[in-house]
Amino acid sequence: MDCHHHVSEALRLSAELLKIADEQQKQCEHDGCILLDGVIRDSAWKIRQAALQWRLDLDPSNGVDGDMTSGIATG
Repeated sequence: MDCHHHVSEALRLSAELLKIADEQQKQCEHDGCILLDGVIRDSAWKIRQAALQWRLDLDPSNGVDGDMTSGIATG
């Protein structure tokens, strides 16, 4: 797996984790679920931040546009 693919997968994973946390938060009122959703959300943002930094290090002209799906390879 090359570095660009690795970064794309990390961005995809972080977006998926945020989606999971958002969906679960709507379905569960239990304190444990809410706490877990917070951990998942925090982890997703940390993964995203690291992946965006790696992407910028690999290609400084790529920039950061704030889109959760940017850099995700399709197909």
